[in-house]
Amino acid sequence: MDFTLGLFLAVLLSGLIWLVDIVFLRRRRDKETRESLIVEYARSFFPVLLVVFLIRSFLFEPFQIPSGSMIPTLRVGDFVLVNKFQWGLRLPLIHTPLTRGSPVEAGDIMVFRYPKNPRIDYIKRVIGLPGDTIEVKGNDLYINGKLVPQKFIGNFNYRPEGQGAEGMVIPTKEYAQELGGHHFHIIEFDTPEAQMDFGPYKVPPHSYFMMGDDRDNSNDSRFWGVVPERNIVGKAMFVWFSWDAEDWSIRWKQIGRSLDGQH
Repeated sequence: MDFTLGLFLAVLLSGLIWLVDIVFLRRRRDKETRESLIVEYARSFFPVLLVVFLIRSFLFEPFQIPSGSMIPTLRVGDFVLVNKFQWGLRLPLIHTPLTRGSPVEAGDIMVFRYPKNPRIDYIKRVIGLPGDTIEVKGNDLYINGKLVPQKFIGNFNYRPEGQGAEGMVIPTKEYAQELGGHHFHIIEFDTPEAQMDFGPYKVPPHSYFMMGDDRDNSNDSRFWGVVPERNIVGKAMFVWFSWDAEDWSIRWKQIGRSLDGQH
């Protein structure tokens, strides 16, 4: 079940139990009779659940990185904080806009509901805004007919997730790119088989073209299309915790990493 829905139902149930006790049951109890355990739990948990629900729905929401599609920026096991109010307030569950926030910009890392299955959250980088024309030729990215420059940083030791430190290393190169004032790094496989051509494709109104920073190993808009504006959840701001499940260790250098602005 969707976590937000479960949290909403918990708030509703605990609040309802507490309200029924206040309106109907409390006046019938004598002073020496204790309230039931269910009422006691509802009274204790309702304020906490309500605060958590409001914060997650309108302000900030934690998100765990489930795949390596955003390597080298984000790793599997990173926990990021998503700013929801900057994008604009939405009613929880039904996602109806209440306010207009800051517009999505090229280069932003956004969490969104996967268009093919809105119950699943994805995280990618915004590459194309409404009206932009996107084209990929091999490892070259073009936006509106202009090549997005990339600076070679060095070789990157890429190992597929789940193979640990002894896994096979795939020849990969790391590059620096800039979009919309965001400076970030991407990786690309150094093999012709991994490269692909895409487009040209014009981004329709109220939609965004998303790509992963692991350009040749990302299930993104090149394969399933653009993200409608209504599917946007919020903007990833920074990494607040990072756990390497393969080594059972904390990635201290990753914690506190800003995802808003310069690399």
